[in-house]
Amino acid sequence: MAVGLSSEMALTSEELARWYFVLRSPVRIRILRLLAERGPTPFKELRRELGLGVGTIYYHLSIMAELVAKDRHKRYYLTELGLRLYRALEHDAVPLALRKPTGIEKAFKALLLSPLFKLACEKKALGVPLALAIVLLGGLGCARAGLMPVMFFFVRSSAAGWLELLLHYMGQWAAIFLLCELLVLALYRQPGAELELSIGVGLASLPMGVFPYIYMALPMDISARVLPFLQLWSILLVCSAVSLGKGMRIDRALPIGFILMFLNMVLLVFSGFLAL
Repeated sequence: MAVGLSSEMALTSEELARWYFVLRSPVRIRILRLLAERGPTPFKELRRELGLGVGTIYYHLSIMAELVAKDRHKRYYLTELGLRLYRALEHDAVPLALRKPTGIEKAFKALLLSPLFKLACEKKALGVPLALAIVLLGGLGCARAGLMPVMFFFVRSSAAGWLELLLHYMGQWAAIFLLCELLVLALYRQPGAELELSIGVGLASLPMGVFPYIYMALPMDISARVLPFLQLWSILLVCSAVSLGKGMRIDRALPIGFILMFLNMVLLVFSGFLAL
């Protein structure tokens, strides 16, 4: 028989509104219920019950940082706030409207290709060939257009052959993946989920992979104006790849995008493609 929430455990409307981002996710609600019903739970058991990738689960746990904690045996359990939120859910104290994302949030998730990234990372049999196909598409575009990629920039090259340009493009994105992995380890000490990250970085190459085809189809002055938008989008997608692949909040992944852009500028200067 259901019992009402005590005044100490009840959440105010302001507190409920603060946690609407958590409440609208079925995965995070499953984690709340699982930990509430089973108590302290090891990560392996969480992964087995949820049936999701390591990076995906870590992503949701990072969002729930104030609701979930780890004990000395590295088992996850609900904090007092997490228990209060769970009991509010169980007693229908949470308005359904709070679980619906706003139009702006939907647009931001679409811009970051979050649904595609999640699907590709969870279904690796789909994600791996899709990521490889996108990188190959960009490499073939560079080969046809005679463009040499320098991370998030391009320079025209008449000396390099088509195979060299193709392999150079694919190698650039392999290097970006390695840089992301090293930066995550250096900044956050968070190893693992390398396959998920590599899939995400491959998908993040889509805007830059499309540019060579725009370059061939449109006048140079127009394509040059389009390139900065594609560069910014690609950097944001790399941040999204780090966020979803490594299981961290997007705000923690953003510094990695800024560092990559800085390294790109340094590389252009030392290569002689950009004058100070």
